[in-house]
Amino acid sequence: MSAAIAIGFFTSAAAGILAALLLAPFRELGRFFFILNAGLAFLCLCLAAPYRLSAQAGWSAGSILALLAMALVVAYLAALLILRGGRSSRGLLVLTAAVALVAAAADGRMAAGAPGAAWAFGLNAVCASVLLGSVIVGMLLGHWYLVRTRLEASHLVVFARFFAAAVIGRAVLFVVGLLGAASRSSAGMEIFLRTTAVDRGFFFWQRVFFGLLGPGAFAFMVHETARIRSTQSATGILYIAVIFVMYGEFLARYLAVAGAGPM
Repeated sequence: MSAAIAIGFFTSAAAGILAALLLAPFRELGRFFFILNAGLAFLCLCLAAPYRLSAQAGWSAGSILALLAMALVVAYLAALLILRGGRSSRGLLVLTAAVALVAAAADGRMAAGAPGAAWAFGLNAVCASVLLGSVIVGMLLGHWYLVRTRLEASHLVVFARFFAAAVIGRAVLFVVGLLGAASRSSAGMEIFLRTTAVDRGFFFWQRVFFGLLGPGAFAFMVHETARIRSTQSATGILYIAVIFVMYGEFLARYLAVAGAGPM
């Protein structure tokens, strides 16, 4: 179980970071911003690799795609470091992000208890990637305002909106996934919901608070502070939001692997 949780979390984080980079303006932020985030995504993929080996996942679709994503990230970093490619390497970044997102979806499908629900687990994994990526890259973007004082605040506003949209999407899929799993449960919807919300309530309600309610409030606060160019305050809020989102996604993966449905 621990291997499945770690694999899903780290792969989703890597995919989300790469995807969120597509929203970042290369000219204004500079090459190092992209190197830092791509390196962080590569680290997340590397952290997932030992768990894949310990779980003896073999040459599953998720493992093959994750390996391909690692190779593509290395190629992208080489383009930035050696070839000093900028916007010209954007096509490679798009391909890398796409492969990583599909890898995250494949890992999510592995947690499905029933074949018919596999698509819901995969879709939740992709949405988790977007949420993780938006808050992590957004937090790092906030730091760039400390060294690039003339950087337009509109870039942070865009990430705040992206973060908010990801939280909303995650919340919708959470409700749909929970009700869908309850409707397919052999024990019946009422018993399934009671088991999830009461017997697993310690983890379930923490997942709701730390993974959805808290990040939703933080997304609004970041948007409002970034809109008035209070970028340091927005960055501080994003620090806390990163902690909430990461903990919430760990709990979501745990509940999904434990049989509570796509969380």
